[in-house]
Amino acid sequence: MTNPRQRASDHLHTTGISTQNATNLAHSGSSENPLPIQPDDTLPIFGDGLVGINKDGNINFINKTACKLTGWLQSDAENKPFEEIFQLSDDSSETLNLKLIQHIIKSGHLIAPLAQQVIKTKNNKKLHIDFSISPLDGNTAIIMFHQLEKDLTNKNHPLLYQVNYDPLTHLSNRNALQKIINTLHDSAQSQGKTYSILLLDLDHFKLINDRYGHDTGDQLLQLVAERIQFVIRDKDTIGRWAGEEFLCILPDADPAIAAIVAERLHQCINKQCFHLNQREIFLTASIGIASYPNDGTCPEELFCIADATLYEAKQNGRNQVNSSKGLISSIFTVGNQLEQALQNQKIISVYQPIFDIQNGVQIAEETLARIQEDNGDLIEANHFIDAAVRLQLIHRIDDQVIRQTITRCCINAADNKTNFPHFVNISADFLRRPELIKDIFDFARKEFIAYGLSERKNKPLVIEITEQELLHDIEEVKKLLAPFIEFGCELAIDDFGSGYSSLTYLADLPISYLKFDGALIKRVAYEDRARKIISGIQKLAESLDLITIAEHIEDQATLDVLRELGVSWGQGYFSAKPSI
Repeated sequence: MTNPRQRASDHLHTTGISTQNATNLAHSGSSENPLPIQPDDTLPIFGDGLVGINKDGNINFINKTACKLTGWLQSDAENKPFEEIFQLSDDSSETLNLKLIQHIIKSGHLIAPLAQQVIKTKNNKKLHIDFSISPLDGNTAIIMFHQLEKDLTNKNHPLLYQVNYDPLTHLSNRNALQKIINTLHDSAQSQGKTYSILLLDLDHFKLINDRYGHDTGDQLLQLVAERIQFVIRDKDTIGRWAGEEFLCILPDADPAIAAIVAERLHQCINKQCFHLNQREIFLTASIGIASYPNDGTCPEELFCIADATLYEAKQNGRNQVNSSKGLISSIFTVGNQLEQALQNQKIISVYQPIFDIQNGVQIAEETLARIQEDNGDLIEANHFIDAAVRLQLIHRIDDQVIRQTITRCCINAADNKTNFPHFVNISADFLRRPELIKDIFDFARKEFIAYGLSERKNKPLVIEITEQELLHDIEEVKKLLAPFIEFGCELAIDDFGSGYSSLTYLADLPISYLKFDGALIKRVAYEDRARKIISGIQKLAESLDLITIAEHIEDQATLDVLRELGVSWGQGYFSAKPSI
């Protein structure tokens, strides 16, 4: 059986940090290639203090953040008894003491999550901190501490911790990071300074959870969090943004400096494996960079660009760092055009008829998004959807298109013009925004009441989700789609057969329609293999009483083959173009 010290040693060595490296980090902010910049005392102190203490209670190393928080210089603090630097306040309980430090070193156990303490700075001011202690080796322990925003005597302090820290990694959470960057932005804007953000995503992390289990995945995230804290600068803040994404905020960092820090983060993840449960686990990371003011004039714009550059890095093969220089310049041009269209209500819907393939009678229609230019011309979705996804605008397009579709459904049904299904595609980005879902259903209920259709149980609205959008835990998918099902909408899977089909969704969700991948439909009249795939899916759909729909029907030969294969419905320019 492994003893506690060995477990602690294994735990810490996964970060790749030794006593010497920690000392180097304390002095330079990085284990190599220190950046040619100094901390700016006019900026808020966002980072964590880092102090190494030996078993005799003397300080081996102290980083710049710890010095700024306590008021001590590095040269004065090092080799001094830590209790001179961490003097307990008169109203403080004696949590942090030499006996505790020695116990941590001897036992190999670490104190986490963070404990609380009140200490006095060099100029005799009270400093409220939370801290953790980790054994580094048989002679040294590391104290990591962070300044608290409120008095420890405030009974609401535990809530403050929950609001600002991620309970798994003990890093700043999304809420805290947003507050930090807002504060930093105001400072940078008023002083004419620059700053950057890095969005880091662990590649293929879902495979780790699938292979080893979520418990192992959580432990791995904790190890990643420990490691990446040692390679950023003292003034930087890194936190957990979402899932396996981390956000790093870099004060006083232009694009060149941001690229250096990003590369350090990238190397610290992929150059050394993580040791966990007697396994060696190798990870890679993709990182997107955004800098103020080069890439945006406000934090929201920077988040969009960081997400877009990260997306580009993953699209280009993952395991790389990418900045806005790597993005296609037209994305930003299209993004500006999209923003104007959204603000001026120029996102409009056109409707493409869907026909019964056997007799050619229109039996449904699909809503498609367009941008209407000032001269009345319409820009098709394939010219702007990719940019909308990368710049996180797709949910806003969905919102406007869904509202227009709901109104059309109501008008047609009330006038007895048509009573057929109206298909509309919804992105996963929209589905994950509960405030938008609530607003949409509030709008839908009012519309159905206004047109005298509130008593109708089954609504003539079909929600299309692309096959790739359904690559999630089935319980999560059910939860996201539940409001639509309860409202009376039907469900369709779009682009079925595009490469990652999961038959589980057909068994566990009330799917009514299956739309074939358009790339297969374009090949079905000319390739025997494509024909066999469509035939197989068609037979599966028939056994489940699903209606199949073929998109992109562009010639008579394709229509004839689909009719022969028994496909239910079809749409495409050969039959009818979309119209307003």
